Amino acid sequence: MNKHTRLAFIIAPFLAVLGWIGSDLWLELEKPENQFFKLTTENDYCDVIAKQCILRSGDIKLSLYTATDGEDKDRTVINSTYPLDDATLFLVDNQGTATPFRMALLQTPYYWYEHTPFAKLNAAKGSKQVFRVIATIKGNQYAGEFTSTTQSTQLPAKED
Repeated sequence: MNKHTRLAFIIAPFLAVLGWIGSDLWLELEKPENQFFKLTTENDYCDVIAKQCILRSGDIKLSLYTATDGEDKDRTVINSTYPLDDATLFLVDNQGTATPFRMALLQTPYYWYEHTPFAKLNAAKGSKQVFRVIATIKGNQYAGEFTSTTQSTQLPAKED
């Protein structure tokens, strides 16, 4: 084996790895940004007070719930499977007027919260509230509208 062939065998693995990294970076830069995705409820119903409300779009899942007692009373929380850049929650009244609540970061980008009047307005069993949610992940927006129906004012007991 001459020196040129030997040199080619030594350099080829490095060039392959650099080509693989370069193509990955190129594809990441070519990916279109600012896309819009629709969030839909995972189940047939949604109960924000009972912590039974999950929205989904592909691999992205958002869980919404409102604490009804304790020090977190009236705190509505969005929990996501991916870190969010921003989140906004809207409560829609019977006339279709939406009241926005800009969510704040709660310890990590996976949890966002804001104090809302939702628990006071919808504490009675059978009460309904229309929500709109807009979440931003890496420049892409995920939005959805759903109705939360209060099935019960008691949270289900946790099993140990």
